[in-house]
Formats: sequence, structure tokens, C-alpha cells
Amino acid sequence: MPSIMAYTDVHRAFLQAVSHHGTVSAKQAYKILCSAYGKYHTDETVPTEDHIPDVVASINAKISRYCQKINFVHYEPVETDFYVFCNLSDSPLDRLQTHYTESEVSFFGLVLKEIACSEEHKIRPIVCLNLTGEITGKSVSKVRAEELLEEWEKLGYFVQLDGMWNFGPRIVAEFDRFLNVHYEDEMHKCLLCKESTFYGIKCKNC
Repeated sequence: MPSIMAYTDVHRAFLQAVSHHGTVSAKQAYKILCSAYGKYHTDETVPTEDHIPDVVASINAKISRYCQKINFVHYEPVETDFYVFCNLSDSPLDRLQTHYTESEVSFFGLVLKEIACSEEHKIRPIVCLNLTGEITGKSVSKVRAEELLEEWEKLGYFVQLDGMWNFGPRIVAEFDRFLNVHYEDEMHKCLLCKESTFYGIKCKNC
């Protein structure tokens, strides 16, 4: 179990980097940690990747009062570990409104719904682009839709694998409760504990 460390500038730098990117792989997280140590703790031994859970635990203890958390996600489709910065104070869709137009948020919600309601939680790119026709209010062009999908992939929301759009690690970490509430019948359940599972037949805890 991760232990709580004294909170230092290393933790602040790590938090700032992860919150800025939203989603970072474990390898990226280690580079961030080494960079922070190189800047603030030059007299200490360079940390290993095993130090990351302790750093994250200390950060989470500090930011939990603000309904924030860095979540660890093992993303099975590509067998890669990620750290995702999550704000738990409001609806994840509401948070998108500070960065995107109402129509663009509507498009995000349509893509989210389409993937959630598909049998294997994956859809073809053309299906995503055709969803622009279902947006209420100001239209979003298909060119802009492609730009948004690429941007959301960089942020970890969606991932394109084998020519199909899938839930990304950030959806797994941040939208679990949202999807359970709005698409309960469509989301798969772990055969062992009945929690939501985004791929396979068991959740990350089983």
C-alpha cells in the first residue's frame, strides 16, 4: 500500500504537470518525477518508478479536500498504465464547457453515448462524424469534428485502435459514475463484483 510522504515542491511540480496534461502514461509520469527531483532535490538519489504511487498518495491526501484526485488506470487494450487527473466536484461533461462550445460539448456527449451503447464499446470513425448531424444548436463541421476527436485522444478521453474509436483511460477514470447513471443497462458489469468493466469480463479490482 502506498505511504504518505512529506509534501514538497516535487509533489507540487508533479501535480501541476499531470493536471496540465490531464492524462499521462506511467513512463511520462516517471520522466516528470525525475525532472522535478532534478530541479528541487538535486542532493537526493534519483527515484525509481516504484516511488510514483507514494508521490501520488501524498498528492491525493492534499487535494482530496478540493474534490480532486490523481487516479491510476491500467488500460488493458494497450497494456499501458496511466495517471489521470480527476476533478470530482461536478459532472465531467460540465467541466468540458469551460474549454469548448455548447455544440462541441454536445458532440462529445453524442460520441460518449454511441460508444457506451455499442455492444463492444467501440465505433467506426465514420459513425462519429455522422453524429454531427444530431447536434442541436450551432452545427459542427466534420472537419472540426475530426480535429476535436484528435484533441480528445491526446487528452486521453478516446483512443483509436484498429480503426475504431474506444473509451480512453480518462473516460475510465473520470466518467465511470456518469456512465453508470446514464447508461446503466448498456455498461458491462464485472462477473465477480458487478462493478462496471470497460473491456473484458472482470473489473480492474478483480
